[in-house]
Amino acid sequence: MTTPGNPKPEPSAAAKAGAPRKTHRLGDSDYELEGKLGQGAMGKVYKAKQLSQNRIVALKLLPKDMAQDEEFLERFRREARAAMRLSHPNIVAAYDMGMAENYHYFAMEFVDGPSLELYLQRKGRLTQAEVLKVALDMSAALGEAEAHHIVHRDIKPGNILFSNSQRLNKLTDLGLASASEGDRRVTMAGYCVGTPYYVSPEQARGERDVDGRADIYSLGATLYHLATGRLPFEGLNPLVIMGKHLQEEPPAPNVREPAVSAHVSALIQKMMAKDPAKRPQNALDLRVDIERCMKGEMPLPPGVRPKPPPAEPGAPGQASPAWLDRIVASADRLLPFLPAPARLPTLALAATAAALGLLWMAIAILKH
Repeated sequence: MTTPGNPKPEPSAAAKAGAPRKTHRLGDSDYELEGKLGQGAMGKVYKAKQLSQNRIVALKLLPKDMAQDEEFLERFRREARAAMRLSHPNIVAAYDMGMAENYHYFAMEFVDGPSLELYLQRKGRLTQAEVLKVALDMSAALGEAEAHHIVHRDIKPGNILFSNSQRLNKLTDLGLASASEGDRRVTMAGYCVGTPYYVSPEQARGERDVDGRADIYSLGATLYHLATGRLPFEGLNPLVIMGKHLQEEPPAPNVREPAVSAHVSALIQKMMAKDPAKRPQNALDLRVDIERCMKGEMPLPPGVRPKPPPAEPGAPGQASPAWLDRIVASADRLLPFLPAPARLPTLALAATAAALGLLWMAIAILKH
């Protein structure tokens, strides 16, 4: 975005060298960089001010050399497109994308708190209440992603931020997100996306058609690390670690850390089942298990789905009777000039008046 009347400044020596300075207007964009927040696989993240909105944002910049690689560039663009489709308090909001000073960028919500990776470094491990809070917040985030057919593919402590002001955990960095339907060419067969310490077995095998259950596994591995202060698997290199995700079972969380209860340990083990069919099958199933654990109950056994609650008459999602559908259709056909909410009551009132009129005529005839 360009602000009228504000000419592009002369590039600094740092910009000419290929790295933006920490405090400067990013070309003719709407953003003024204030300082570096961090760096990930898909680029550097800066704290910036969006001038037109007068708000602080996190601005991710794709390195110029990576932008020469069409595959990396497509992944970066997909991150922005996927994130901008989502709107949920447990997902970092995405605002804008563009290009300035030959940098591809996208702007997202600035979260005023640390990542769980940094939190772990400070505390060693989280309390059980904190672990369940993370689990509950992330099940809500995954539910929103599911609704948009998005698989995150790289859930880990570094991609979960804690908002101090909102007291919420927020999922970020959809750089490895992939639409579960279509646009699969970016993730190549045989190429594992995700972080080895938390990667699902199906991703470690290089499967392309992974679904939300892969995210549930990675979230389980993340909860394992948060609850015990230790990674589920360690090894000399990523291939060794991924091999363990494929073939080995980690020690139960409550064996590694006695403060972890049996029901939370069982929840994490269920989420990390090698067979996706034995994990919670979606975010709603996961939430049911988490809420059971919050009440001190064991999660449902693997393969057992929660029963849906009985629908109340007229509740959303419950099919209306065929006769009622016919009446509604008649109201729409006979009274198209009225607003839709008024058609059925008007038709019912007219029918009542007609019935009363017929009754009055019948009484009058009987009297004579």
